Amino acid sequence: MALPTPDRARQILAELEIPAGIVSHSEGVARVASEAGRLVAATGIPVDLQLLEVAALLHDIDKPQIRRSGGEHGIVGAKLLLVMGYAELAMPVASHPVNCLLDEERFPRGWPSVLLAVADKHVAQEFMTIDERLDGMAARHPEYRSQIDAARRPAQALEHEIAEVVGLTDEALVGRLRSAFESLARKVPAQ
Repeated sequence: MALPTPDRARQILAELEIPAGIVSHSEGVARVASEAGRLVAATGIPVDLQLLEVAALLHDIDKPQIRRSGGEHGIVGAKLLLVMGYAELAMPVASHPVNCLLDEERFPRGWPSVLLAVADKHVAQEFMTIDERLDGMAARHPEYRSQIDAARRPAQALEHEIAEVVGLTDEALVGRLRSAFESLARKVPAQ
């Protein structure tokens, strides 16, 4: 299995000149996804934590390209990663966007995809609940409000599935994920 290390993933972001805001978001998503992955792995379920972290770091790798020349978010990123030789990262990256929660073919399946999709629904530039994150998306993109609203229930169902598997209430899981995010914020100096 060909996987970049987290340091190599960060180099890729730098080489592609991914904007600082996207990098900051991706670091937060990686921290939250990694914590969720550790909680699931602690139950005895195998989770490839390196794959999860690197997929989270690279999940928005396609945003600058899409802004320049179009394409479908997630799909473009997955194709970029395939070209780089990182086929294992393609599925979690392709299935993380909010619209995938409404698409039978792209719905997140498998722990890396589920954990990445849920983490992404908790992190903008700060940690938030799924509802807060989706409200923010709908405010920025009112033309997609009905789809974003329709994605709430499946996003919350995935979060609930994680909570059940790890033996926590939904609120306790969110608290653990928030703490993981906040520990990252304390380590990163303000810019």
